[in-house]
Amino acid sequence: MQYVKHSNELLQLRKNSWILLVLYLSCFRLDLLVIDLENVIRNTQRKQSGKSGDFELIDVDKPLWDQETYLGRLRHFAFITDIRTVIVPSEKLLEAKQLLAEYKTGNVDPSITREDIIYAKKLHDSSFHPDNGELMTAIGRMSFQVPGNVILTGSMLTFYKSKLAVVGWQLINQSFNAIVNFTNRNAKSDTEGDDNIIKQAYVGATFASCGAALTFKQLFANKGPLLARVVPFFAVAIGNMVNLPIMRQREITRGIPVSMKNSPENPIIESRIAAVKGISECVMTRIAMAAPGMLGIPVLTNWTKKYCFYQARPWLSVPTEITILALLLLILVPTCLAIYPQRK
Repeated sequence: MQYVKHSNELLQLRKNSWILLVLYLSCFRLDLLVIDLENVIRNTQRKQSGKSGDFELIDVDKPLWDQETYLGRLRHFAFITDIRTVIVPSEKLLEAKQLLAEYKTGNVDPSITREDIIYAKKLHDSSFHPDNGELMTAIGRMSFQVPGNVILTGSMLTFYKSKLAVVGWQLINQSFNAIVNFTNRNAKSDTEGDDNIIKQAYVGATFASCGAALTFKQLFANKGPLLARVVPFFAVAIGNMVNLPIMRQREITRGIPVSMKNSPENPIIESRIAAVKGISECVMTRIAMAAPGMLGIPVLTNWTKKYCFYQARPWLSVPTEITILALLLLILVPTCLAIYPQRK
């Protein structure tokens, strides 16, 4: 009877949790649904009026939503971090870039719809660097953060018992971080000698993260399995604190362009303080993105182990953790990226 009671309680809890997650994710992507509905209405009106290509002009050089508010930034990052854009072929991405270039000059096919322009903008903003316009490597894009971090975080949470596994996954994680940080750097500060900076950042962050992982592993060795599983979080946090500042040290030493709000293309000074502030915010964003999954999932797993349902099926632990981690990152990536405005 006790087993049946616990099983029923757990099944009911899981059912309620899935319902809440589905509702939350549905609301979270509501902005994209609104865009689709607006497109349907506009296309219907255009067909009824007999006009082709007649729709409200879009400023493709700016986000679709107000970046002064958190909700506007959230909708923007949910738009450009869509993981489906990662698998779009390079040819399609270049076609999207060409379409936007033609759209800005007014030389666009009349059959092109507003929906086509919005989709082209999504592909462009998620795949091309905003400073130099170059196509970014797929692994370094923000839209790859969810699949990339699901693999890395899931592996670090699963393989944590041996020192070799801890060091190995920290090496892989810092390699991934180095690619992401370089891909999303301030390209306006690019100069000769960038290769040396990348090497310094990689080596420094790798030593820092591995050292932190081994230190905390030793400290928590006899403190129970729960504390042992949160060791990767401390290593990742310290690695980010080292990797980003070294990777972007040029911005700290030389400053970044600061301009008036109404004239962003005309910088008036180069500010080191603004560079330090921007990099600090980026570090905090990365840590906030990792914390719920790397700290919350071990606690959740440790809590469910007391139920007979999981005790009889220990193999469910890994797939359950991966599923929860993927759902968390789908929400956390845009919500954390939207915390700080990119321009202020």
